Amino acid sequence: MIGDYKGEVKYKVVTALLQAYHDILDYDGMKSILKEAEMLHLKNIRDKDQNRYLDFFSFKKIIAAQNCLLYDSSMLLFEIGKKFSFYLFPYGKNFEEIISEINSIIITDWKVEIIKSDKDLIVVLVQKCIFCSEIGVPCDMFKGFLVNSLEKSLPSEYRITHFGDKEDLDDPNHNTFILKLKMEKKY
Repeated sequence: MIGDYKGEVKYKVVTALLQAYHDILDYDGMKSILKEAEMLHLKNIRDKDQNRYLDFFSFKKIIAAQNCLLYDSSMLLFEIGKKFSFYLFPYGKNFEEIISEINSIIITDWKVEIIKSDKDLIVVLVQKCIFCSEIGVPCDMFKGFLVNSLEKSLPSEYRITHFGDKEDLDDPNHNTFILKLKMEKKY
């Protein structure tokens, strides 16, 4: 991995991510990602103090292993992102609180912010997304996270559709993007 990896990530982020892997990929899939990242010692991180921090370089090793092993698996990454949202922020927080907190528990050179919000559309700007910073890797995981984070903060009769500009995965800056989240009633 080439780059500057300054920062830190709360253990609760890693725990939520590993639980999402476990749910979607089962225990062996989760272990495969950790083994590829040479971070197998984190498989029981739930037993640790969740307010401690993991260095950002170690976290990026996990994300790089995920992106390598799940290359070209957009729908799977989207589902992992949805589960990640569920485990990181169980019900009870509104979308604005989630956006604020994600910036404070993953401390590095990235930013997620709501740039527009009205009754049926929220526009989110993600700058330097840490989950898809490699060339050729789409931001499907974090998009799944954002979609589910908004959906679970709304009444059950709403669903979220998302759209935005098509990513150019060959552009090194594709990890900065705008995602539009449209809220529609199901019935």
